[in-house]
Amino acid sequence: MEQEKVYITANPTPNPNCLKFIVDRTMVEGAPVSINSIEEAKGSPLAEKLFALGSVTQIFAYQNFVTVTKPEGPAWQEFARTVGQTIREHVWSGDMSFDEKAKAQGDDESQDVRTIKAVLDEVRPALAMDGGNIVFAGYKDGVVQVYMQGSCSGCPSSTLTLKAGIESRIREVLPEIKEVVAL
Repeated sequence: MEQEKVYITANPTPNPNCLKFIVDRTMVEGAPVSINSIEEAKGSPLAEKLFALGSVTQIFAYQNFVTVTKPEGPAWQEFARTVGQTIREHVWSGDMSFDEKAKAQGDDESQDVRTIKAVLDEVRPALAMDGGNIVFAGYKDGVVQVYMQGSCSGCPSSTLTLKAGIESRIREVLPEIKEVVAL
């Protein structure tokens, strides 16, 4: 029996250590998934397979893409083909689950926190275009804490994006914000 075609394109991101693999079908339903180690990958079949390749340091998946981060140094050329084939074989297996391992956050849902989260929701689509994401981590004493995920994590331009883009946008609606920091 012939296997169905699975179309995958590997797109560069602003982070040279990340590639965004866009797949012709949904890879993650619901919330984005960020997996930062082989230990965290346990229970997520695709993440386990990708970390088993040996040169993967982080995986970020959302909707129809999977962003893969590798260490500095080795070129993407051959490794990208291996990652793409691993994703394709995973789709063929029929097991499309990602263990989302949602983290319980006892966030203070004050009006300020809701406003901050609304601004993050505004900028999220632009970050997703580059294979990344931003997640609210906390707010205290005028300092907003966020997690940069996918290609945004460790990206050379993420500091500029965070300070000139996200921080200034949050300050437009909440002038009392002192700073936005990535954890």
